[in-house]
Amino acid sequence: MVGKIHILDELTVEPGNLEEVRRLMNDSYMPGAAERGMTLEQTWLTPPVELFDQPNTLVYLWSVPDAPAWWAMRGAAGRDPRVAEFWAEVDAHCVERQRRFLVDDPLDEAGR
Repeated sequence: MVGKIHILDELTVEPGNLEEVRRLMNDSYMPGAAERGMTLEQTWLTPPVELFDQPNTLVYLWSVPDAPAWWAMRGAAGRDPRVAEFWAEVDAHCVERQRRFLVDDPLDEAGR
């Protein structure tokens, strides 16, 4: 059985747009994500300082407790037009965006 599922968002942001993307994420996405059962685990910025002549990447690590919660989150996002509107607005400030879904490797015998 699949346990906790992580959602990894990587937003490669055009120079000069970092604060706007952060604002959009904080004000427009995070409240709805919480309502859909997503927990924000961690955020990162790479490179570790804001660049003004090349893109930075914002990385957001979310989680949901299990597969039923993941399906519920996906269903709720699909029914909410604000989610698609949010991503369209973010995409206007990004060079690239990627989302990955991750679980612990069941074959990892080291137990890490």
